[in-house]
Amino acid sequence: MNFKNFIVASACAAVTVSAATVYQNQVGFLTGGLKQIAVVDAAGEDVIFKDAEGNAVLTVTAPEAQPWEPAGKSASLVDFTELNVPGTYSIFIGDEEVGHPVIIDDNAYEGITKGALKFFYFQRASTALEEEYAGIYARAAGHPDTSVKYHASTGHETTDSTISAPKGWYDAGDYGKYIVNSGITTYTLLQLYQQNKAYFDTLNLNIPESGNDVPDILDEIRWNLDWMAAMQDTDGGVFHKLTTKQFAGMVMPEKTTTQRFVIGKGVEATWNFAAVMALAADIYSPYDSAFASSCAKAAVKARWWAYTHPSAAFEQPKDVGTGTYTGSITWTLKLWTNAELYRITGDKVFSDSLHTLKYTRKKATLQSWSNSLMLEAFTIATNPEVFDEADVDTAKALIFTLADAYVASLEKNGFGVAMTNNDFYWGSNSMAANKGMVLIHAYILTKEDKYLNAAIGLVDYMLGRNPLDKSYLTGFGVNPVMNPHHRISQADGIEAPVPGMLSGGPNATANDAGTCKQDYAKGKPPAEAYYDNACSFASNEVAINWNAPFAYLVGSIQAILSTGKTYDTSSKSKATYNDLESIPAKKPLFKPAAAGNRLIVKGNSIRLERTAADGTKKYFDLRGKTIR
Repeated sequence: MNFKNFIVASACAAVTVSAATVYQNQVGFLTGGLKQIAVVDAAGEDVIFKDAEGNAVLTVTAPEAQPWEPAGKSASLVDFTELNVPGTYSIFIGDEEVGHPVIIDDNAYEGITKGALKFFYFQRASTALEEEYAGIYARAAGHPDTSVKYHASTGHETTDSTISAPKGWYDAGDYGKYIVNSGITTYTLLQLYQQNKAYFDTLNLNIPESGNDVPDILDEIRWNLDWMAAMQDTDGGVFHKLTTKQFAGMVMPEKTTTQRFVIGKGVEATWNFAAVMALAADIYSPYDSAFASSCAKAAVKARWWAYTHPSAAFEQPKDVGTGTYTGSITWTLKLWTNAELYRITGDKVFSDSLHTLKYTRKKATLQSWSNSLMLEAFTIATNPEVFDEADVDTAKALIFTLADAYVASLEKNGFGVAMTNNDFYWGSNSMAANKGMVLIHAYILTKEDKYLNAAIGLVDYMLGRNPLDKSYLTGFGVNPVMNPHHRISQADGIEAPVPGMLSGGPNATANDAGTCKQDYAKGKPPAEAYYDNACSFASNEVAINWNAPFAYLVGSIQAILSTGKTYDTSSKSKATYNDLESIPAKKPLFKPAAAGNRLIVKGNSIRLERTAADGTKKYFDLRGKTIR
């Protein structure tokens, strides 16, 4: 598919709006899914949907307009879910056509799922991208990374020694490779496959490995896992990043020949590595048992190094100016790693550490590269046959605490988007995508449509139902991002950027006014603090950890609605690693949380269970009222 032609053709289909303004998903609606558009200045009017022949097939009266504070305006949220026949429709208010074409299709999200995953192929380091797979975005190989020097921060001799660590994905708009950000990215994509195997087993991404006996999504992830494995030092610790000392200019990868280094070694990278390798050991076992076993052993070795070097936090060297990825909350990394290792081994050395935390609502925080608590919660909640009941209850409580808050934020919300003013900072679109990941897990656990519908609303937001009428996914939609902060897209001489990249999105705290020579966020409501210009690293950069949750979100929804199935939480790991030589006999010391209080889930609602000295139990809801 020629994405440049797609953009031009789609733009020609756009309709100028005058009396009323429609904000909508510009790519497509799933036949069996929620369908909504936000309409400004149309309350009380009939919104008419017409088929390709001009026949009116559905009329919906626009409800009272409601505010959505981040947009700085009110809108009527028009629900047309009743329209469930595939096709292309037009929107009319009175005799005037408004908005963009409405596309309804059984596989409306398949193209964007493929696009969001193909982004990772376009980000491959150490290889040429051939025209057969990359089309007009074919390019020469860059950064072989077979002769990388050790920076002094690694503790290695720096004169003549080198390390070979090829492959991996370029992290963002720059050419660095960072273990910490690879951690959450790779985990998210592995979870996407783990929970939707039937769908992704046959999804063709048109990559060099397509047609072998391994699902394409796993082949793509393996490209990054191979690099991560090469970043583990002989003592088990993991180097923090592989970059040049300073960022490269806006040039193609093969033009950047400055010496590259492995830089630093610390617990943040090591914990991330251990958790990801443990999950990989399970998922790759049916396809490459030797590789899977090596992942399990590497995970255990890394975990032990992290436990025995608790103060080895990465600090950016003074002569290095590339991304830092510092400040991770290490206790969340510990819990995440031990949950993943316990799931594949059943060894009590790992499960003991899961009981060290006393859960509270305040600890329910959206997942990010710096906070991994929800990643542990996802794993435990979806594996109730593996983990202790108390741990499963608290993991579910964390998920529902967030998911219910997102659903509640949709009350009297004119755009139907579960985003608040506080969500619009650097990478706000990753906030939307990661919220969607929480909601999908809540749906898996309950099968309640309110969670799936809220997740669909976040997809609609990123694909155009926003006050800028912007599709934040390059190459898709009527009005897509055209000038991302992405070196390849700016240097390849092609007008349209590499497709399938999720822009960072509006940033009310943007700090690139000097670079852009204008303060595009000043005086704007949060959801409009965006500049589609390569200068805007604060609102228009791309990153692997933003694309991954977007791919998880759209891929999961497409798989769920097209197959009619959700992840079976009674399934267990097929790979069992119970003979890992590197599991130390001596356990690290733990202090289990005080017994007596715990969060549990009753009827999909969160309750506090309080056990008295005589063993009697009382239950309280989150407002403190006794449940009888």
